[in-house]
Amino acid sequence: MILRTILLMSLVGSSALAEEEVEVRQVVEKKSPFDNIRGLGAYGAGKGGAYSGGGVGGRIRLEPWSWLGVDLFGEALLIDSPTGIRHDHPIGFNLYVPIRLGPVRLRPLLGACVTFSFIHPTEPDAPRADDVLFGAHAGVGFELALHRRLSFFVEGKAIVWVGHDRSVQGWTGAVGNEMTPFVVGQGNVGLMFHLWER
Repeated sequence: MILRTILLMSLVGSSALAEEEVEVRQVVEKKSPFDNIRGLGAYGAGKGGAYSGGGVGGRIRLEPWSWLGVDLFGEALLIDSPTGIRHDHPIGFNLYVPIRLGPVRLRPLLGACVTFSFIHPTEPDAPRADDVLFGAHAGVGFELALHRRLSFFVEGKAIVWVGHDRSVQGWTGAVGNEMTPFVVGQGNVGLMFHLWER
């Protein structure tokens, strides 16, 4: 009788240990989107400063190392302009350091970009005032894991552009000869879909 009781208790104990091991294994195997080295993202963007506007953007992400990643991005923005209709199309990159804090991470970033900028006069067939702007930026991002393949991100950056002064009015369009700096701030809010585990 005593032997049967001891045997029964050992079976119950080993069963409980097995359940604990399964639970621990499940916790260990739970994946984070930050374990993936590639991603695709979409976001809304807003600008303010020397000029203001907003639009949408998309990005391709690659994290070749756990301490460094790169975003390649393109955006389509409508910019406030008192003399015509302006739309900008930046393309560029961010280099960032992912600082992981559990289900969130910070991403200090640096980068550069080129913007193809177009100003259309309101009069039909009038000349446009188009330019190519070159810029560098720095900022910080905050990212929250929502699912093993999905994260939400918010980021802000300061951008210094170099381009030409432009104006359009009626039937005229003018682009200045000298390069001029412009400083703007930009905020982005979006979602990133993470692919390809390390």
